[in-house]
Amino acid sequence: MTTISAMATGRGEAIVEGLRAEFGAIVAERILEAEAADFLWEARVKERYLGQHFDLGFDVDEDETELARVAIMSFLGGGWHAATCLVDGEGAAVDLLWKERFDTPEAAETAYDRAV
Repeated sequence: MTTISAMATGRGEAIVEGLRAEFGAIVAERILEAEAADFLWEARVKERYLGQHFDLGFDVDEDETELARVAIMSFLGGGWHAATCLVDGEGAAVDLLWKERFDTPEAAETAYDRAV
């Protein structure tokens, strides 16, 4: 079982506060929304491998990219999030398949546990 640490939850808050300080609250929220996969991935407190995902692409010249589906639980922007991301072989979030925000860690953990 993974323990949720204060250090991990503080990391997500530091990201949000840094954006707010540099760009202001409204622009920071837009940046967080536009780059949700990256920010939720960086602020994760738990992760669970769900299986491989093969991106075949639509361009004939484009190579196949092997990706993993990973369920994550994050604390970001004062709220708990459960999400499923596509992650590349380098360990970077590539895309966000779904996310949901919760007020309590218990509710987020329930959604995280149900992610498939």
